[in-house]
Amino acid sequence: MTRVLSGLVLGAAVFAIAWLAPPEGLLALAVVVTTLAFLELAALCRGLGAPLLTVPAAIATVAVTVTTAWPGVSILPVLVATLLIAVAGALVYGQPDRGRLAAVAATVFVPIYLGLPLGGLVNVRWLDGREAAILLVVTIIASDTSQYYAGRLFGRRLLAPAISPKKTVAGAVGGFVGGSLAMTLLGAVWLPDVPAAVRFLLGLAVVAVGIAGDLFESVIKRAAQVKDSSGLIPGHGGILDRIDALLLAAPVYLVVLRFGPR
Repeated sequence: MTRVLSGLVLGAAVFAIAWLAPPEGLLALAVVVTTLAFLELAALCRGLGAPLLTVPAAIATVAVTVTTAWPGVSILPVLVATLLIAVAGALVYGQPDRGRLAAVAATVFVPIYLGLPLGGLVNVRWLDGREAAILLVVTIIASDTSQYYAGRLFGRRLLAPAISPKKTVAGAVGGFVGGSLAMTLLGAVWLPDVPAAVRFLLGLAVVAVGIAGDLFESVIKRAAQVKDSSGLIPGHGGILDRIDALLLAAPVYLVVLRFGPR
């Protein structure tokens, strides 16, 4: 019951902000979510022996989120600055051993991993409208829900037993069906200038990278020997546990909307 209630409250709040607030309001929400996810991921990095440079990485993560979201602003200077600061940190703090190299890699990776997708979703809201932004979230929810019930009803063979003990091949197939249908059918109303065939293929791609994103976060948690990224959301774990599929799906969605056929 706690899981259901917290999920409903969280989902209703996010949808209300995404639908009613201006792009700047959604950007403010994205910065909050990015910051909370950053704190969780920083803790996981420490558990993996890659203690990233916390303050520079946090600033870079927020900067990547904002520059990706804001139309007409280049993200390149932020990425270059992040790389230079990470390398400078490796030269200043300690010996350049394996742990220090891992810390530099984490300092560069985390802003891109978190800031690019969350900022990209806001950019979609800004330039393509609230319906286009919400369509991605609905597609991921449809995929996750279909995976859960298909896995419960028909799941026998595990999809990636070394990574996740719960994901099944049947669940993945259900996710592809549910996600592609959501993108194709709802997209006819919310993304009408994208051809139906492209919407269908985009739905398949969103589900595929979403599953990969979920498994990738499972790899990180398994390596850090934790079950959830945090206990922030009752019954659901942490922020990262809720947005792991979105973190890979949003950049793919953004690229297709910007460079795909219309």
